[in-house]
Amino acid sequence: MGMFSAIILSPSLGGGGPVPHASEALVRSLSSLVRAAVVGVLRDVTIVGVAADDLAHIADHAGCAFVEAADAQAGLAKALASTRLPLVFTLEGGYAPLPGFAEEAGDLAPFIADKGATAMRINPETLLMRLFPDQAPAAGVLASRAALLAAGGRNLPEITRRIHARSTMRIRAQRII
Repeated sequence: MGMFSAIILSPSLGGGGPVPHASEALVRSLSSLVRAAVVGVLRDVTIVGVAADDLAHIADHAGCAFVEAADAQAGLAKALASTRLPLVFTLEGGYAPLPGFAEEAGDLAPFIADKGATAMRINPETLLMRLFPDQAPAAGVLASRAALLAAGGRNLPEITRRIHARSTMRIRAQRII
């Protein structure tokens, strides 16, 4: 099994200003990664968000790093500079990987350097998404730090498109806000 770092992007980074319950959404997203840390595939977590959401306090209590940023692109670039490992799982706050994530991500991690990136799609919420589940928006992406830095992008779906994540994880992410 391979190891990776994680970055959780606050829902408030979408450009519309502070989001009600953004801190609660981020805590729920963070708690969904505990199993990955327990089994030893997740090494460190960085939370990226705006100061208004009081995320620095949450990060401090959870033992995570915190990067304050006004937008996802700048925040992700700062967070990537501080991750401990070259492989990074980036997750949109407000989503939680479903059970089995730790095992699948740990199994995929050694191959990501060769294959580029793999996307985690949201659990189908509409009829169209149920018919075409691989077309659902990305809620997370497992990729190399270098690929994420090169991709740039204003939000996670755009970053995932720019990385050209050709594969999709079996495990989906559930909306939790």
